[in-house]
Amino acid sequence: MWQTFRATFRRNYLTMHRAYPWSFFIGNILSAAYTVLFAYLTYNYVFLGQMETRFADFAGTGDYISYVVLGGTVYSLAVSMLMIVSRALITELREGSLEALLLTPSSRKGYFLGTGMQGLMRVGIEFSVMILIGWFLGLNLTHINGLAAFIVLSITIGSFFAQALVLGSVMLYFRDTYITQNTLFIVMAFVSGVTFPTQYLPGWLQPLSMMMPLNYGLQAFRRSVIEGSGLWASRSELASLIVLSLIYFAIGVWAIQVTEKRVVEKIFD
Repeated sequence: MWQTFRATFRRNYLTMHRAYPWSFFIGNILSAAYTVLFAYLTYNYVFLGQMETRFADFAGTGDYISYVVLGGTVYSLAVSMLMIVSRALITELREGSLEALLLTPSSRKGYFLGTGMQGLMRVGIEFSVMILIGWFLGLNLTHINGLAAFIVLSITIGSFFAQALVLGSVMLYFRDTYITQNTLFIVMAFVSGVTFPTQYLPGWLQPLSMMMPLNYGLQAFRRSVIEGSGLWASRSELASLIVLSLIYFAIGVWAIQVTEKRVVEKIFD
């Protein structure tokens, strides 16, 4: 597994460094920056810095700028991780190397872990840039619990990895990336509390938010950054996040195996 991990990590790093070192990076930064900037301008120049009392009750804070900055930042991280891991196999298909990959005895765990860990390098830079942009716009970091925030973010990234396995198998099965991934991203942004608490959603939509790891990760991360709370304060969200991650991981591993078998059968048809 580790040999496959190292080879995949090195190949993807060289590809990113030589072929397209800035395109995805800048695109994801701009997308998240637009989300945060739009919320900032709306809050200050449309609502004149006023929020209804229910917002603080639902969000657990009256600091809307910090709420939205953290939402946009973690959402950008989610999109990046999902794209990096989920597009791996279908990229192999488009480049003509999928058949060779599937017919070799290389470890699938090592392959996806290598893809995900290499992607974390770029994601880490994106995350740092977005936090810096948010700080200039008014993100309050005075009460942050650094250790709790780091642990929550690590668990959340793991949940995105598990979700990406499911997304990747769906994209490979239907031979589609654009419609599949963008549909998921739009739904995630709307129902996961990125720019507003999920309690504002219609009742029939709220159960959908419970299926999104981003929802629980955002709640716990905001609590540790804005309020400075420890892990115990977010135990309910973390427990839900871990359970949901295990479910996605189990479904993703099974779906990848089924999809790979279908692809190999088509090769020899």
